[in-house]
Amino acid sequence: MTNFEPQNAVANEMPAAGSGEPAGTILAASRQRQILDLLAERQEIQVGTLSSELQVSVETIRRDLRMLEEAGKLKRVHGGAVLLRPNEELPYSTRIESLQGEKERIAQTCLDHLDLREDQLVFIGGGSTTLPLARMLARGPRMRFVTNTIDVAYALAATGQHEVVLTGGRLLGDHELLAGYDTLNAVTRRLFDLVVTGTNAVDAKLGFLEYEEPEARLHEALAQHSRRYVIVADHTKFGRSASYAALPLSAVEMVVTDLAPTPEYQDVFEKAGVRAQWPALA
Repeated sequence: MTNFEPQNAVANEMPAAGSGEPAGTILAASRQRQILDLLAERQEIQVGTLSSELQVSVETIRRDLRMLEEAGKLKRVHGGAVLLRPNEELPYSTRIESLQGEKERIAQTCLDHLDLREDQLVFIGGGSTTLPLARMLARGPRMRFVTNTIDVAYALAATGQHEVVLTGGRLLGDHELLAGYDTLNAVTRRLFDLVVTGTNAVDAKLGFLEYEEPEARLHEALAQHSRRYVIVADHTKFGRSASYAALPLSAVEMVVTDLAPTPEYQDVFEKAGVRAQWPALA
């Protein structure tokens, strides 16, 4: 039996005249707040339960959960969702799949502003946002790359025209990246023309934050051994929290994201001497 959404829910989803809101956005936002409230009470909830209590289809609930996961609000599990614990990062496989279009645009915007020259020594860090950039860089001028991320190394080496070095180090869980003494040693023996990394969180006062201490220490070492430092971060990283301070805002030259930062962030970036770049509106 097909689970249809009730007609009154569809009617309520229509925006008020002159509001400028696209159809569907008002009720969706309200419903997603309800989902988060229910999760705060119960810690875990099933798709079927949400569908029944909120009187919408299973497909709608799954779409809501996917959007909330991409925003870093919860973690989907088989048949439902659980609250994301404080300072908990989503699995790498999940992050790779989320916001793919946004991350592609970040990568292209970053590439447009890097002013790369042949044979530069470049470090590309870990994260789901640096992987599409690595694929684009692989098709560019011949470079010398160092990375601590396994899939980034494969992407950079795909065309066979670049020198690619994968650092040593301890493999961090399912993150596909290496960290620890061997990684730091590989970094501190070099002076990079450019470093591009992701970040777990961007705080207007504390700067760039990481969930893992080895990653925070790696950012510090890279900042001391590079001429230029660029951070790539999608909009969900702004205002998020993490356990370890990695870099002050002033330590980087440029931040590339997918949406215009809020006026607060644009102001603190300007005061810190950081260029903020995002894709131009079509």
